[in-house]
Amino acid sequence: MSFKTGLPTSGRSEAGSSEAAPAKSALTETAGCAAICRQLAEPLIGTAPTAAVGWLLIEHPGPWPAFGLPPDIPAPLARFANQALEHGVRTQLIRRPDRMGRQVGAGTPIVMVGGGPPGRKWLEQRALTDPHLLSGLDPSRIAHSQPLGFGVPVDAALLVCAHGRREVCCARFGRPVARALAARFGSVVWETTHVGGDRFAANLVVLPTGAYYGRLDPGSAVTVAEMALEGRITLDQFRGCAGLPAAVQAAECLLRRALGAVAASAVRYIDQRDDDGDNDHYAHSLAASADGKSARAAYRVHRVRFDVNGQGTHTVTLARQDTTCPRLTSCGTGTVETPTGYRLLGIAGPLADPAGRREAVRIAG
Repeated sequence: MSFKTGLPTSGRSEAGSSEAAPAKSALTETAGCAAICRQLAEPLIGTAPTAAVGWLLIEHPGPWPAFGLPPDIPAPLARFANQALEHGVRTQLIRRPDRMGRQVGAGTPIVMVGGGPPGRKWLEQRALTDPHLLSGLDPSRIAHSQPLGFGVPVDAALLVCAHGRREVCCARFGRPVARALAARFGSVVWETTHVGGDRFAANLVVLPTGAYYGRLDPGSAVTVAEMALEGRITLDQFRGCAGLPAAVQAAECLLRRALGAVAASAVRYIDQRDDDGDNDHYAHSLAASADGKSARAAYRVHRVRFDVNGQGTHTVTLARQDTTCPRLTSCGTGTVETPTGYRLLGIAGPLADPAGRREAVRIAG
């Protein structure tokens, strides 16, 4: 099968992307968005896409348009991708990092489908000899069901954003990372289109878990990938897992750092409760420490519960607040905004001491 159908570009951008109006800032005129992000040491936590609960990966050699699908994607495949998007299934174009990998072998591109509920994620792969093979899949089941039997099970895929037409920083930082990972881990490594969070380039997505890592270089990427393939999380570069609310992602990152919990299976999300600035004593305290009532609306307090190693529930309390410095967050779209950040207020829950006794622990932010 060849990519020669002339289908028009689909033209849909990432859900929830910012369209903030440009603003003047010294930082916006001196460097690209990734360099600015590094200069400011912007926190990574809670920045993975919240809407992505499943994945459709389509091998395509490029060129890749800045937005949407290339015009040579077969019509049945494009229709399925658009239908799947309505159910939170994110489409990514993928290709091998080396030059030979820019040629789809034997006219049969690889397609992968991944999904499943948290803790039971799966990924399947097959050579797509006929684009109509996807027509029998129900995209609404991808995020919640067991493997669909679409193809053979795949243990992992490492996706490095290298989408230069969308964001020059992703190409500049991502391509060296993709080459380094391919040299170390071989066929599980792919270059891919926009994954979200341009300013955190180089970005790595680990499937099937949907774990996002950012601000990588070739050396740190190899370490992160090696740990990820062993079922462990590198806490310093961890952005969060796609498909979870941003506050939940941030809370998980903060809890893992506080407890040193690097095993991917160690922390399981239970639920979340939010309080606005008028009803929560934490928000009142935060506002009082700033500029009174006018600041209260800038804070939103989240309480997120997790199970840790099946030993009890931990509650992370954190406040959502804007950072103080508008900056360029995407060179490709020219977006200038003030990103949201999170402040840890406290962690409460049972822990076991070295002697094996369980005791309540409170960690203040």
